[in-house]
Amino acid sequence: MALGNNALTTIERLKQFNGIDEADTSKDFKLEFLINSASQEIENVLGRKLKKSQYIEKIKGNNRLTIQTKNYPLLDVDSININGSTVNESDYSFDESGIIEGIRPWGASGLHYGISNFMVQQSKNIEIAYTAGYVLPKDETTEEPRTLPYDIEAALFTMVNGLMALSNGAAGLKTFSISDVRWEWDKDYMRSILPSLMQHRTPRF
Repeated sequence: MALGNNALTTIERLKQFNGIDEADTSKDFKLEFLINSASQEIENVLGRKLKKSQYIEKIKGNNRLTIQTKNYPLLDVDSININGSTVNESDYSFDESGIIEGIRPWGASGLHYGISNFMVQQSKNIEIAYTAGYVLPKDETTEEPRTLPYDIEAALFTMVNGLMALSNGAAGLKTFSISDVRWEWDKDYMRSILPSLMQHRTPRF
């Protein structure tokens, strides 16, 4: 098994963290599987992708000055199309949180109903092509060092080590399903993990 594209650490770093001899490859398959599984679970908790990559996202206009990308930190906006027309770069600005502010409201698209003229949106009429995310430990280079916060990687180490104890009672782990990579942790155990993760979950508007 190879590490997934979104793996938040490397097998070498996990071995170093746990004092495992790097030359010992007897458990590499299991360690890689656990890294991949925990990385996916952390993304599920945070509700976004973490790897620096290019994304294309379709959203509904909201008739407000700001819209927000799902993935962040937002590093660059390649293009924005609304109802098929490209928005000029000079007509909006953005910040790392994923908020894109326009010089005019991001218009919704739909049909108006009733006496109140309430709009029912029919489609995601805004398409955003953008670059967002962190440089992961496995992807870092001299020119582009890692940017993934260390406490996210530490949370992964804690989760992996909890699952490694599965055969000895799985400290903190209540259930684990391999088929759909679903984790269910004991609430007391997760108190040591969730605070560091949740501070990286910016409120969505």
